[in-house]
Amino acid sequence: MFDIGWTEMLVLGIVTLLVVGPRELPTMLRTLGQYVAKARDIAAEFRNQVSDMSDELEARAEIERLSKHEFVEDVGTPDLFATPKKSSPKNAGKKKAKKPKGKA
Repeated sequence: MFDIGWTEMLVLGIVTLLVVGPRELPTMLRTLGQYVAKARDIAAEFRNQVSDMSDELEARAEIERLSKHEFVEDVGTPDLFATPKKSSPKNAGKKKAKKPKGKA
């Protein structure tokens, strides 16, 4: 991220030790760690809120896109849950006449 190598980190640590002193260095590093943790928490919360807003906008755009589309009922699809049609009472007792086999 900052492109700092090991030698630069060592020099930075020695300078910090000389400026702050060995007595206050642990307290300063602990405080610095707490600030870094708070900054990470704030960044994660911000990222989650932006993601939630993005998801909500996508959902609204999808709803708007679907509301503009005209749906046409498909009349060719059979209804699997419909009750079968019963034969009419006129034809209930009659049987179909068989055609005689032969030359027509």
